Amino acid sequence: MIQQHLVQIYKADFRGENSSKNSQCLSTFNFQNYQDDSRKPYGSLQFLNEEILAPKQKRTNIIASDKDIFILPIFGGIEYKDNLGNQEFIRVEQIQHIIAQKGMSFELSNPFEEDNVSYLQMGFDFKNRGFQSNFKPFDFGLNQKNELIPLFEVEKTLGFIGIYEGRKEGFYKLKEASNGIFVFVINGAFEVENRLLESKDGLSLQQIEAIEWEALSENAILLVLEIPL
Repeated sequence: MIQQHLVQIYKADFRGENSSKNSQCLSTFNFQNYQDDSRKPYGSLQFLNEEILAPKQKRTNIIASDKDIFILPIFGGIEYKDNLGNQEFIRVEQIQHIIAQKGMSFELSNPFEEDNVSYLQMGFDFKNRGFQSNFKPFDFGLNQKNELIPLFEVEKTLGFIGIYEGRKEGFYKLKEASNGIFVFVINGAFEVENRLLESKDGLSLQQIEAIEWEALSENAILLVLEIPL
């Protein structure tokens, strides 16, 4: 049995929102003008935003402090361009890792004429990180169902994604006993450690060796992060 004070649920309905007619940013954790005592960063995970762009629209990001940023498209694809000369199209089933220094800026744009695009943007605060200029999206694919697929491993932080059929179960054992777990439902619904999580809900857990879950809908997609605390 998990102790209640070591678990926190982040319901999608209570995310911070920064919207305009052309874009929407929904923040699971404190971000810019959205500040709440119950939504503080979780370990090195500083922010996790779902962002939606209308057709032919763009968002510009200016980095206030050194960050490792991951961009994960959910629907459609986005064009990336930064002030260092990097340019890339990032599509669904790819993730882009950006090692961003303070003062750097990058632009994310929707190249499509009629459809919105959506993506997750995750920011981590890793200490003593050196700047790297390598720039290429990582292809992970979601062809294999009912298992976790590795996304990244940086500074003892690990990211995984999985797509599950209804009533299929999953299991993850932590690599480091002192780490915590954060899970985020990208699509569908799951029961994670006896807690119901629906689309865009998050859950953090500490002092636990492993977690289990069951998908409650078809093609449910789960993001699993193991994070140093």
